[in-house]
Amino acid sequence: MTRLILFDIDLTLIQTAGAGRTAMETAFERLYGVTGATAGVGFDGRTDWAIFTEVIERHGVAEGSLEAALSEFAEAYLAEFPRFLAEKGGRVLPGVPELLDALDREVPGFGLATGNLRRGAAAKLGHFGLWERFAGGGFGDSHTVRAELVKAGIAELADVLRVGADPANAIVLGDTPLDVEAAHRAGARALGVGTGRFSAAELSASGAEFAVDDLQDTARLLDILLG
Repeated sequence: MTRLILFDIDLTLIQTAGAGRTAMETAFERLYGVTGATAGVGFDGRTDWAIFTEVIERHGVAEGSLEAALSEFAEAYLAEFPRFLAEKGGRVLPGVPELLDALDREVPGFGLATGNLRRGAAAKLGHFGLWERFAGGGFGDSHTVRAELVKAGIAELADVLRVGADPANAIVLGDTPLDVEAAHRAGARALGVGTGRFSAAELSASGAEFAVDDLQDTARLLDILLG
């Protein structure tokens, strides 16, 4: 049976040196004249849609419907994002290329379970030459609850690979307890990766079936992901 493997992006595969937050703040200031709009807003493990919603509601700028304001904010963010990716630099995290190469040899494809908008994910991973490595997934375009995008990612990846969408056959890699919780709520297992604000021990304590410090031990990771 083909294993359904889904990766979070930020601080699991790459780090973008704050390009996303800067793009959001720049977009919000351009739209509404509010500076530092994301101050005090948590990003770890949350979807872009949830973050956008909180920022808009905090500042009371939705003159019409919230849906219209969200769409406007998202488009402004996506317009600003590429230049900040280029300016900030960022990097692919250690072990990621090697793990993806190894998985390419073992499975017909793997996917994403990310809170990023789909176009934002494409911009981020495309900047580092990784977007085409992924067969499909779940994204934060309309989901405020992360478990819903994990369910959508399992379904989309299974459809692309033409295999059954059994969440019990899925494993989600992520760097926050919210990734772990979302995987479990979707019926999947979780592999915590301690390359963000949470250590492997903390991710294990949050309930992850597996936890590693980073993605550098390819052989061990293959045993976990394919076992």
